Amino acid sequence: MRLKGKVALLGGAGPGMGRATALLFAQEGARVGVIARDASKGEETANRITAAGGDALAMSGDLTERATAERIVSEIVERWGSLDILYYGAGGFFTPTKAYSDIDNEFWKLAITNTLDGLFNLTQAARPHLRGGGAIVTIAASFSVRQAGNPSYGAAKGGVIGLSQSLALEFYPDDIRVNCIGGGLFRAPLADGEVKPVPGLARTGHPEDIAHAALYLASDEAAWVTGQVLNVDGGVDVGTRPLWEFEGQ
Repeated sequence: MRLKGKVALLGGAGPGMGRATALLFAQEGARVGVIARDASKGEETANRITAAGGDALAMSGDLTERATAERIVSEIVERWGSLDILYYGAGGFFTPTKAYSDIDNEFWKLAITNTLDGLFNLTQAARPHLRGGGAIVTIAASFSVRQAGNPSYGAAKGGVIGLSQSLALEFYPDDIRVNCIGGGLFRAPLADGEVKPVPGLARTGHPEDIAHAALYLASDEAAWVTGQVLNVDGGVDVGTRPLWEFEGQ
């Protein structure tokens, strides 16, 4: 097991990518804390882990509030005695139909706040506990998806990349690795049962694709990898096919 004995905390772990990653981390031996704004979604993820024989804790709260992030990290460390992996995939606001002229102050602030403030607060709270080989994995978006989403979404996800790379430099003396995944267009639902790789390039993205990329970056196999952006997009950014080719499939 690639994460045996490790403790992982996942922010933004509702259905989809976050849930797939939580399940896969647990399959690989990690004890998993799951944070979701919707408590029922976090509990569903944790229940799937425990039903499969894993160890999980579901938590809910608004990570844009510093006190919430500090409370959650404290609960994890108190329960399991350590913290080795931090995953952050919160965000949203992918609305391709919204033009720049349609974006009001409220939408702009919500997109930036929900995407970046939670990452800032959670990394601040987790840093003291991650020293000595810890790993942080963040979820942004590939260039093509950032461009398609709308300017607020693009700015927010671009900020995740920028903050992740800055943290890689800042946290280097503590031996904490920070890497980012640039997700492509994901339309497939998470399959039931064990999280397994999905073969083939000519398809839409599956949550399992992000989960396996996150597993590599969180594991000791990536011990000399930090400050990187790993695009998981089926090659769209290098022109393999149009972004929307498999929409609706």
